[in-house]
Amino acid sequence: MSSFIVDESKFMISDEESNAFFTSEYKLASGIVIGELEDESDSWQLYISADGRHYILAVLPELHDKWVASRLLKDRDFECIEVDSRKIYLLFSSSVHRVTRLTNIRINKSLRYAYALFSAFIHTRQLDLDSNLRDGLYFESRSVILPTYSLVGKVSDRCLFENALRGKNDPEKLTAPDGLNDSVSYFYFRKCLTEHGFTLNENEPLFETGEIVDDFLLGEESNSMITAPLIIRDHYQLFDTTSDSYILMIDSLWGEALISSNIVNQIQMNSFPINSKRYFVLSFKKDQIIECMNDRHGGLNKENAFELTEAIRRTRTLLPECDLTSALYIQKLGYLLPEKFTNADNTNDRELLVDCLSHGPFAMAPLMDDINHDLVTILVHQ
Repeated sequence: MSSFIVDESKFMISDEESNAFFTSEYKLASGIVIGELEDESDSWQLYISADGRHYILAVLPELHDKWVASRLLKDRDFECIEVDSRKIYLLFSSSVHRVTRLTNIRINKSLRYAYALFSAFIHTRQLDLDSNLRDGLYFESRSVILPTYSLVGKVSDRCLFENALRGKNDPEKLTAPDGLNDSVSYFYFRKCLTEHGFTLNENEPLFETGEIVDDFLLGEESNSMITAPLIIRDHYQLFDTTSDSYILMIDSLWGEALISSNIVNQIQMNSFPINSKRYFVLSFKKDQIIECMNDRHGGLNKENAFELTEAIRRTRTLLPECDLTSALYIQKLGYLLPEKFTNADNTNDRELLVDCLSHGPFAMAPLMDDINHDLVTILVHQ
């Protein structure tokens, strides 16, 4: 018997196997297959679907109950399942949007990302004034930072926001809250971004935080409010709301040009007067990309990378001389909305697409080289 050797590794259970809520490639009733475990703690686990199109945040009942009680989320936002006799609540997000620990966020010079994070701070503090957000989970599609109620020390909201702006080697700020001086106001937000080298548009937002916008969101639930702007440009502004939709406000000059170019249909755009000026209004669900091509933020996967390629090709066919380098990409419309329609200095769409595919942002990074090659080929041989 002394020569009999037991391979103990056959009987060991790894931490991942013992702690994971789901076995590998667990299939949900919706058909979504749960893929890799991205991150975890004692009360939550973050997965990405096998096809890379969804994030799945799985939480224990204690977190679900607290988030619902504080009105940060609604019970209907979750899917409840039982796994090995344990109740698990699932919260889904398109991989276009970020789901991550607040402390992991790095803005990396994306103004769009900074505005989105600011919106989440505003929305969260409208509903929960006191919870410590240092251990929070940023859930972009819901415009919220979800506290996880751990025992880590409280840190000022302003420090948490500034930490997202810091460089790779900059120290983390851990200053405790200081009453009224702790809030991330719009004035503070703009001041902070300016100090970090961002160039901001001087136009004031057309809406204020907390303003009811039911008239602009047909079919949405009542009392939907503005949380914050996401994009402010000379001819348009994009706003985040407490609903599952964004609101895009387009001034009459640019709106008429877009209609004349046949990129958008007048039937799609309602017209409203604001401050004695006429604006066209469009609303879009948050599960798809809407961003400026020179300030990209939405995550790319294989499917929406193909849609972007087709949108560039389709727009160029319609407007051969337009400038797409700073255009507004609206995935739902399948077009890029240029601000310059003729005599563009740069019409090299291949260069624009290669930059998107090579540098992201990515939902699943990096995209495979053969996929990149195929997409560029589609564009070049239009």
